[in-house]
Amino acid sequence: MDYSSNSILLVDDEPSVLNAITRLLRPLRCQILSSVSPIKALEILEEQRVDIVISDMRMPEMGGECFLELVAKKFPDTERIVMTGYSDAQATIDAINKGKISRFLLKPWNDEQVKSVVTKGFELAALKLENQRLQDETVEKNIQLEKLNQSLEAKVQERTLQIKEANSQLKGSYRSVVRMFSTLTARRLGVKASSLNLQLNQLLVGISKKAGIEGKELKQLYYAWQLRNIGKLSFSDELIVTPYLQLTPKQQRQFHAHPLLAQAACMMVKPLYSSGKLILQSKEYLDGSGYPRGLKEGQTELRAQIICVMNDYVELINGLYDERHYSTGEAISYLQTTASERYNQSVVTILKEMVDLLAKTGESISDQRVSSVDLKIGMKLTRDLISETGILLLSVDQVLDEITIERIREMEFNLSETFSIYVSTHN
Repeated sequence: MDYSSNSILLVDDEPSVLNAITRLLRPLRCQILSSVSPIKALEILEEQRVDIVISDMRMPEMGGECFLELVAKKFPDTERIVMTGYSDAQATIDAINKGKISRFLLKPWNDEQVKSVVTKGFELAALKLENQRLQDETVEKNIQLEKLNQSLEAKVQERTLQIKEANSQLKGSYRSVVRMFSTLTARRLGVKASSLNLQLNQLLVGISKKAGIEGKELKQLYYAWQLRNIGKLSFSDELIVTPYLQLTPKQQRQFHAHPLLAQAACMMVKPLYSSGKLILQSKEYLDGSGYPRGLKEGQTELRAQIICVMNDYVELINGLYDERHYSTGEAISYLQTTASERYNQSVVTILKEMVDLLAKTGESISDQRVSSVDLKIGMKLTRDLISETGILLLSVDQVLDEITIERIREMEFNLSETFSIYVSTHN
């Protein structure tokens, strides 16, 4: 066996005993230190690490129990073994109690027993060192792990921030795509971007919130509203500009495909899937007379019913349904009475309330259609006054005075036309 990395200190006032034990232990190849003085032995322990101390009990300078008690206090990791005779029973007990010895050997000793005790002590010392090494390594690993955790946490936070920024940019891109196609569709349909469009958007949001739609569902609804006409981009000019009631049956059947086309376009962008489904239902009526599938009440979402009400309201006031433009009052009357079976009347009621509410603050129009003979000073135009030949006669927001009213009547006479004049109901 090779214990060259281990050391042992022998303490006995008899040099012959020290020499005998030294010869006995040399085959173990360990480092053997010896001292006839317990005090010198303590100095040796101060200078270098020792695995095992074997001390005699009876020594003139200091008893073995006192020496080992000091070793236990100053060098607790050093294993302590006492060597005693049969007559030193009480001193041995004291050494066990005070010096906290692990073993004791009797004089005269048994060589094999001494070697066995020492080798086991070296093995125990090796286990202690390995345990300490593992503890130190664990502490170091824990420190490294803590640093790694802090680094990972910082990286996770950084990555999370990057993901949030990317997600925000992606959402911004979706909004930009929706705005882009909404603008392109409006231009294709001949609708100019104006404050009226913004008012209609605000009106839709107001109705939706009052109907209890918020958050993600409202966003999907808003996107569907913006893209509801995207399916008409491939239509001919005639199909787009001709009021629905003026289309031939064949043209109407072709026109009925636009919700399907819009949904197909939305399917190309995953975040717009839900909006596409709403568009598909946006021209379905509660009585089953809508298109493209003829769905009835209970088969369409509330959000689609909101778009349906809003869309038909807009088409009525813009002259896209009938050959003439409806005033807001006439449009709401159509939704409430003329074709009440088609629409969710709770939504229509909210629409009327929101139109009246927003009109008071100038955030929406609420108007009526009057003839020139009904014009009064102080009335305000809610729409451009355009002749049958497309000439702009007066612009929206014109406040009428006596001269302007007279001018309108003269132009009407000179052009041999009967003007439809739309004025605000909130002056």
